[in-house]
Amino acid sequence: MEGQPLTASCKGQLEAAEGQVSAAEQDLGAIVRGAPKSEDAYQARSTLAHVYFRLGRFHDAEAQLAAMALMKPAAEDVRNVAPLYNLLARSADVAVGRSEPATLVSKTIEGNVFAPVTVNGTATAYMVDTGMNLSMMSESEAARLHLKAQSVETRMYDISGKESAPIQIVEVEELVVGETSVRHVPFLVVPDTNGAFEGVPEGERGVLGIQPLIALGSLGFAADGKLEVGGEVNSRMGEAPLLFDGAMPLAQIVCQGKTVTVTFDSGATQTTFNPPFAKLFPELVRSGRNETHALNGISGTTRERATSVARLVFTFGREVKLKGATILLDETSGASGWAGANLGFDSMQQAEPFAMDFREMKFVFGAAR
Repeated sequence: MEGQPLTASCKGQLEAAEGQVSAAEQDLGAIVRGAPKSEDAYQARSTLAHVYFRLGRFHDAEAQLAAMALMKPAAEDVRNVAPLYNLLARSADVAVGRSEPATLVSKTIEGNVFAPVTVNGTATAYMVDTGMNLSMMSESEAARLHLKAQSVETRMYDISGKESAPIQIVEVEELVVGETSVRHVPFLVVPDTNGAFEGVPEGERGVLGIQPLIALGSLGFAADGKLEVGGEVNSRMGEAPLLFDGAMPLAQIVCQGKTVTVTFDSGATQTTFNPPFAKLFPELVRSGRNETHALNGISGTTRERATSVARLVFTFGREVKLKGATILLDETSGASGWAGANLGFDSMQQAEPFAMDFREMKFVFGAAR
């Protein structure tokens, strides 16, 4: 009922989504200690595992997963990711060394933002992808950097909902972005034929996932191609909450006066709208043209039923006008069942300048440092 206080479980999950890690640990930990064999305790551990994973605290994440496995030995999702968590926990957690604010000049390749980085002392440029729950590089890039991959019997699911082959992992000892040094960063290794690297030259086939991006503290996108990393950001136009669902950032847009929760994926070339959006705006679906839409992910490309509308307008900091917007009609990834859209590069361009402040957990529009 309205005005009723949140349950302890809901309170802890909300704190986790808002990035209030200490509060989430306290409240979710109290549930585990109070009723260690309960379903609430299982869900509390699951929430904490996701928080620790996105922060690169893999030892803590593995400990939560191990406890979940004891509670539900037959749980397929836990059994699937356990080898990955075990492998990641064998190395040191992601850690920030030196860190100073910096302004970088990015470049755009095939509708994606690439930031200059140094990987184990080698200068290159990698894609900035908030939608990746681990960083990624191609097989040729791993070979170029003399990194030896370790295989693990875990399969992952991409934006299309497609299952990957068993994955391979390498560890980058030091990743430098601007004036920030991030150590012990794990990278998935995938074939060079992966759709993410289409049109990307050899030597730049890498993707920065959520762990190193959070480690930067803040990430600002400007219309002139500059990236502001680290440091404090100030608002010129307004702010909006930045939340997480597991390792995926969430934002909000406003369309026809309705607020819609969306996933924020800087690695997606095009914004796509999901079945919940279609249910919320059936008149848009009726006005569109039926088609199939290609979704690229770590497992390859799938084609999905969709409706294409000539024009779609919404607000994300600024007014965003999309031409030929795509509304997917079937669920693909887990988020597509509840998130209204996956916000991509085409929408980001029109919203610039803006910043993601991971310390204060907010989007800052018209951002200046």
